[in-house]
Amino acid sequence: MMKITNYIFINQYLDVQDNEGNMMVGRVESVDEQAIVLGEITRKEKLVLNEMLRQEVFVFFVGHDKLKYQFQTRMERMDGEPLKVRLQTPEPAAILKIQNRDYLRIGSSVRCELAVEEEAEQRLEIYTHDISGGGLSFYTRKPVEYQKYSGVMYLYKGENEISLPFKADLVYMNELEAGRYKVALQYSDIKEQHRNHIIRYAIQEQVRVRK
Repeated sequence: MMKITNYIFINQYLDVQDNEGNMMVGRVESVDEQAIVLGEITRKEKLVLNEMLRQEVFVFFVGHDKLKYQFQTRMERMDGEPLKVRLQTPEPAAILKIQNRDYLRIGSSVRCELAVEEEAEQRLEIYTHDISGGGLSFYTRKPVEYQKYSGVMYLYKGENEISLPFKADLVYMNELEAGRYKVALQYSDIKEQHRNHIIRYAIQEQVRVRK
């Protein structure tokens, strides 16, 4: 049976992110079946640490096997230790390996705004043909001439619309019949918790379609 110490070990660095995109990195000082204690906290983007406390966070790390893993948990400050935080230890079965390819791709019309990085004035609003944790595709009447894009994808979490910023590279543009083009983009930069939203959405859509 796998134990938490098969994944988490002393002096390992964990990347912690919340749903709002706030991020911090901490070094594991102790780990047991109840809690993971992090010290040497490095905050990113002038983060106020209290904003991340007592809410759901996503934790990312590289294991002994050099593979990348993630889990969800909650974080709280340690009494009398202002520079340390405690993460609730997850069940080992809840720790997921992050796949770098072969993401589930699902046909879905999702609104995205795209900006061409080479031409700041070039902006597109598109609705996807399909999406995955690795990229997206869409149809257009105009040929796409640029290689790099910044974008925002809009998904729903319950009744709330959430915006997921990303950067992407052009994979291909295929000319179809009737003057249409199919364009595929691959994410080149996206926060892992945002990729997670897309992956969960794809899984939920697949389940919904199969019902």
